[in-house]
Amino acid sequence: MQPTRILLVNAINPFVEAQNRYPALGLGYLVSMLRREMGSEVDVRLIEWGVEDQIKDFKPHLFCVSSVSQNFQLAKQYAQKAAEAGIPVIVGGYHITEIPENLTQSMDVGVIGEGEYTLLELVQVFKAHGSLHSSALAAVDGIVYWEVGERVQTQNREVVGKSTRSLDELPMPDRDMMRVRPHSNMLTSRGCPYTCSFCASTRFWPNIRYFSPEVMISEIKHLRDTYGVRYITFHDDLFIANVKRLEALHELVMSEGLPQQGFRFSCASSATRITDDMARMLKEMNFVSVSMGLESGNQEVLTRLKGKAFKVEINSQAVETLHRHGIHPHGSFIIGEREETLEQMQETYDFIKKMPLSLVNIYVLTPMPGTPVWHEAKSRGLVSDDMDWDLLNISFELDWQRVILVSETVDRRDLHQMYLKMKRLRLFKYAKAVAGHPFQMDLVDYAKAKVVENVYRLKSRLFSGSGTINQGLDRKA
Repeated sequence: MQPTRILLVNAINPFVEAQNRYPALGLGYLVSMLRREMGSEVDVRLIEWGVEDQIKDFKPHLFCVSSVSQNFQLAKQYAQKAAEAGIPVIVGGYHITEIPENLTQSMDVGVIGEGEYTLLELVQVFKAHGSLHSSALAAVDGIVYWEVGERVQTQNREVVGKSTRSLDELPMPDRDMMRVRPHSNMLTSRGCPYTCSFCASTRFWPNIRYFSPEVMISEIKHLRDTYGVRYITFHDDLFIANVKRLEALHELVMSEGLPQQGFRFSCASSATRITDDMARMLKEMNFVSVSMGLESGNQEVLTRLKGKAFKVEINSQAVETLHRHGIHPHGSFIIGEREETLEQMQETYDFIKKMPLSLVNIYVLTPMPGTPVWHEAKSRGLVSDDMDWDLLNISFELDWQRVILVSETVDRRDLHQMYLKMKRLRLFKYAKAVAGHPFQMDLVDYAKAKVVENVYRLKSRLFSGSGTINQGLDRKA
């Protein structure tokens, strides 16, 4: 019997650098689960580009597409192409999880939340019945589907490892269909203990769970030995949340001799978790940078964005502590909060200027589905559940007149000028740090990708009129 051919599509824009920087591990976990549980019964192919050609050449039995909100217009178009070819369509990812009502007639099933076991069950349903018939879908937890022209949502699926807080039952993500560079990524936990007003991650992963240190070191060695990886960035929301786990990983990393081999790591942390002891342990493991969501140099704005536990003074201490231990501190900042004034934004500028930050990222607050910022923006009519999702994908730097802004206190033009001012400071800070910065190995590829992205954004704006970067894509992509 021939295997069931499954085409997995990561709906991204191939011209946007940030969307192409690292392998899509979420889809890698789906591939590895299907292969582990079904073996030769399935033939899985993972792509990010050339969808129409793959539909014709691969002739999949099932078409699966994953998408964030910014790219949901792409996901809808890809689903339409598959549906026109008579292929059942499954959609997953952040967006459909937050707004299951966005399941279109071209999409047979939406996966709500984590997808490893849900997709496995859906493939088994398809193999057993030859279709995704609604009579069989009712027994599958964690989905939305069509029945007699109406959307039906089943009961929520329990997240992996809810009771044990362990993710070890999941297989290592398959990367054999991805581009893996010497600087690559890992995901060693899911969830975050904090609930920042702008962050969609904690809405997708409501419980924090971990891979064990033994599983982590196994994947690190696999990346080193199979792909020649020499530098790993951990993409956990809060990598150091579990101190005992980190201490156990420290022992394994040191016993494996990874620092002596020149192997390097980076991670994300909350400033509230950074202490001298923590920084010392990270330094011993050869962590070369730590990214923190510092968000604002003004306490009132910081509290509204992140909560009362977060203090500008603590952020300052965390940056200084990492710098003192020889670890590059990175900080991300958000401007354009609803009540934030230009004077408060200037405080953020002054904070960035005086702090020894090696890398700074500046963002304009964007309402993302499921977040408190989204619900507030929706109540003001700024966004809606049936909006053009490409509008969340506009560059504020290049197309500031049309970006969705939530600010009620700062004029759009003034906000744009402040944004450009901070971007210039960002460039200055990085220029000072680049000679000894661990990201130097990525600099050439990054610069090329950003040139391509900005040229494409400008061309898209020029030739698509009031369109967006996604609308500028060749729809045969």
